[in-house]
Amino acid sequence: MKRLALLALLLAPLQAHAAARFAVVVGSNAGAPGRPQLWFAEKDAERFRHALLELGDFAEDRVVLIRSGSAARVREALAATEAGMAAARAAGERPLLVFYYSGHAGPGGLELGAEKVSFGELRSLLARSSADTKVAIVDACEAGLLTQVKGASPSPALDFALPSDDSVRGTALIASTAVGEAAQESAAIGGSFFTHHLEVALRGAGDADGDGLVTLAEAFRYTAARTLAGTASTEAGPQHATYEFRMSGRGDVVLADLRRAEAHLTFPPDPRANYVLRGPMNIVAEIPGPASAVSLALPAGHYTVERRGPEGRGTTDLTLERGASRLLPPLTPTRYELARSKGGPKPGLVFLGVGAATMGLPGFGAALSWRLGLRKEIGPFGLRVRFDYLAKGANDAGLRYDLDYLGGAGALLYPLNADRILVEAGPELGYGYARQRLTNRRSFGSGVLWAGGALMATAPAGPLRVGIDAGFGAQAFKLDGRNTVKAAGSLVVMALWGF
Repeated sequence: MKRLALLALLLAPLQAHAAARFAVVVGSNAGAPGRPQLWFAEKDAERFRHALLELGDFAEDRVVLIRSGSAARVREALAATEAGMAAARAAGERPLLVFYYSGHAGPGGLELGAEKVSFGELRSLLARSSADTKVAIVDACEAGLLTQVKGASPSPALDFALPSDDSVRGTALIASTAVGEAAQESAAIGGSFFTHHLEVALRGAGDADGDGLVTLAEAFRYTAARTLAGTASTEAGPQHATYEFRMSGRGDVVLADLRRAEAHLTFPPDPRANYVLRGPMNIVAEIPGPASAVSLALPAGHYTVERRGPEGRGTTDLTLERGASRLLPPLTPTRYELARSKGGPKPGLVFLGVGAATMGLPGFGAALSWRLGLRKEIGPFGLRVRFDYLAKGANDAGLRYDLDYLGGAGALLYPLNADRILVEAGPELGYGYARQRLTNRRSFGSGVLWAGGALMATAPAGPLRVGIDAGFGAQAFKLDGRNTVKAAGSLVVMALWGF
C-alpha cells in the first residue's frame, strides 16, 4: 500500500459549488451461482447513497441507486450518467463522478448474480469518462462463518491500474482490502466494516482538521484505520483498505459538507470509551472515544447512544430537532453496570429457591416455601418477579387445619452497592390465594394481598450465582369472615442462572 503522504496529492481542486456531482451506487447481495447471499451489501449501498445526498451536495436526480441489478443495468447507468455529465459540462460545470459497489467479487470482476463487470471493463469505463474527477470505491464481499467474508480473490486486477493520460484530471480508486485479503461484514454493526466506517467518516468522524468539510483523504485515513482496528480480532483476520490515485493536478475532493446536515451531535473528549449510536434510517455509528471533541452530522430524529468504558456501560435517549446542535451529556454506568464490571450478575437472572414463610396466623408459625422467579434490569432498577407455594398443617388452640398458599409478587429493586456480591432492596406488591381445610373436610378460601419490602443478595458460585431473597411486610385477607391484616415474611435460599 502506498504511503499515506500521497493522499495529499488528490485529484483536481473542487470549489464548494463549482462541480456537477454525479454518482452510480451499486449493491448486490447475490453473487455468482453457488455464492451465499450477503447480509448487508444492498443496505450498504443505500446508506452510502443517503450520505451523498444528505451531506455531499449531490442532487437526487444525479445519483443512481442499483440494488440486485444486472451488469447491463450498471453499464446503462454509467452511460446515462455520462450523458448527464456532458450536458453539465456544456452548461459550464465541471463534472465529478463517484462509483460505489458493494457485493461479491472474484478474479473475473464484480458479480451481479450470474453476470459480471470485469475489473478491466470498469477501468476502461472510468478512463473513458469525461468527468474531471473520478472516484471509484469497491467493497467486495464473499461469505464467511461468524462474520461473512467480504473480499475479492487475489488478482492483479484489484490494483485498478489506469492508463496515464493527460486528459485525466484526477482519478482515485479505493478497495476495501489489499490483494489476497478478506474483507468482512458484521451483524453487530449491520453492514460491512469498511462501508460502515466510511459513512461514519463522512458524518464528521473523519474531519481531522475540524473545518466542517470531510475530504476524500480524511475519509480514507479514518476508514482504513477503523476497518483495520475492527477486524484485527476476527476469524478472517485484519483487513487493510488500499488505494491508487492517478491525477494531473493537486488538491482534494470534498465528499461531505457537515454544515448541510439537519442536526449535529458533539461527542466530548473521552479516549477511554467507545460509543455506539443508533438512530433513524438505520443509522448505526460505532465511534472510538475521541481525544478531542467530535461533531457528527445527523438527520433529525430520535437517537440512542451507548457509552462503553472500562467501568461499565451508560446509555441515553435523545431527540435531535431540525437545526439542533447538541453536546452529548456525560454518560455514566448504572450501579448494575459497575457491579457487572467487577463480576456482578448478568442483566437477567432466573432463580429457584427453597426457604420459609409466615402467614401471621395463630399457631401456624413458619412453613416450607418454594420459590420460582425472574429478575431483569431496567435502567438503574431491577424488576424482580416471584411465585411462591407453601403448605402446612397447623394447630390453633386445638383446632387442627391444613393450609396451602399460591401467590406471586413483583418488586422494584435498587442496588445498594456495586460489587460482585450485589445487594438490592425495594418495595414489593403481590397477590395470592390461601385455602384452609379443617379436619371435618370443611374448607375456606381467601385472596391475599401483600405489601412490603424485598431484599435480594447474590454472589457468584462457579457458573451460577447463589443468594437469598427476603420479603417483610403485611398481608390482608379474610379470617373468620372478617378482613384482617397480619404481619408476614419470607426468607428463601436460591440458585440463579444468568442470561
